[in-house]
Amino acid sequence: MTEVKNIKDKPFEERIAEVNQWIDDYASEGFIGLFHPEILKSVLTDLGANFENLDEDGRSSLSRYSNKGKHMGTEQVWGVRRAEFKTWTEKWVGDYEQRTGRELPKIVFKDEDTGVKRPSKTEGMRQFLGEITAYAAGCIDFPNLARRLGARHYNFGKPKDKSEEEGGKRKITIPGYNLSEKTGKEIPFAPASFPPEFPAAAWEKMSSWRK
Repeated sequence: MTEVKNIKDKPFEERIAEVNQWIDDYASEGFIGLFHPEILKSVLTDLGANFENLDEDGRSSLSRYSNKGKHMGTEQVWGVRRAEFKTWTEKWVGDYEQRTGRELPKIVFKDEDTGVKRPSKTEGMRQFLGEITAYAAGCIDFPNLARRLGARHYNFGKPKDKSEEEGGKRKITIPGYNLSEKTGKEIPFAPASFPPEFPAAAWEKMSSWRK
């Protein structure tokens, strides 16, 4: 892992090169290479992220798993870019499906307050922004980032009705999330996935935000 003291004062082009390589390795191999969150934070700041705007509630928000849970923290850091990224993922899905002729799977959520069900094809895609933001902010550690992003890459196109050993989806457990109503214990689940070309496209989108 590159030492912060060797890169934090370098030009933007040199700092972003490390993140670019990390994205390339992840997109092509699903490999989550270890690198310092301060390097990512410095690059995201140059792309418009405002980590100084995070308050205690925002940091608590970013430490949560779901997109809904991360909403406040992500919005504090990115402002209107958060909503822009969501709209962009929806367009990306449409373009992908038209180009490949392959329909992406939906995840159906049930609102705890209203009971209304909401389908989404972009859950894992929006988590990409939320999770790298949370890591850069120091709200999740590297093992958690790697576990989540690794499963998202691995799970694309895998069947639901088989175990990972049988070629099915990879399941993870998140402390305090997806609790059983009967036991109160965490239930393993398969994180929402995305096509392998998505991370590079998402990073290109984010890189276009440079101030």
